[in-house]
Amino acid sequence: MNKIKYFLTWVTSAVLLVSLTGCATLISGTNQTLTFNSEPSGAEVYLDGALIGMTPVSLSVKKNKKDAFLIKKEGYKAISRDITKAYDPVTLLSIFWDYSTTDMISGAAFEYEPNSYFIQLQEVAEASGD
Repeated sequence: MNKIKYFLTWVTSAVLLVSLTGCATLISGTNQTLTFNSEPSGAEVYLDGALIGMTPVSLSVKKNKKDAFLIKKEGYKAISRDITKAYDPVTLLSIFWDYSTTDMISGAAFEYEPNSYFIQLQEVAEASGD
């Protein structure tokens, strides 16, 4: 009887550990929604050089793949910013059995922080002519 109980405990533990492999990949996912807004609205938003839409805009992107955005509108100064990334603490759950390699490979080990950006655009000063 003790052997059966030991075996069932071992099997249950093994199944639990395998199911939690890549915790951030499973729990947080490999995509994240980024939101861009501006004042005034209607500005073009570029993500790593590719036009994604006009403010306000939200889209789901692969984690840890995007580096910068640019917001521009005619008559206003263009604003460029780096997209910051932070370590997703959920990844720590899988560090003991796969050293978080699954999360690192999938990109889920990191998250965009913040995931929402608001940019106040400034008008370009008109050149005065004589």
